[in-house]
Amino acid sequence: MSVWAILVAAGRGERLGLDRPKAFANLGDEPLLAEPLRRLDACPWIDSIVVVAPPGWEEPAILLAEEEGCGKVRACVAGGEQRSDSVQIGRAHV
Repeated sequence: MSVWAILVAAGRGERLGLDRPKAFANLGDEPLLAEPLRRLDACPWIDSIVVVAPPGWEEPAILLAEEEGCGKVRACVAGGEQRSDSVQIGRAHV
């Protein structure tokens, strides 16, 4: 049985007042998205990861996963208007 993780990182970051989505806001020297990507990739129970990114940020999310050496990321899809929409989009992709 294959175990999939859905990483929902589709927030726009509006409340933070950023010019980019919050998943790409820096925490120290790296984007917030880097740490959960690494942790999910390192988890022995997880076989595959689907990243749900803000619309238009799918490619940067994939590039970050590649830079972090996250080989379990199988897809990156655009999220929806609300968090629940993004979760459903991620689930549908699995």
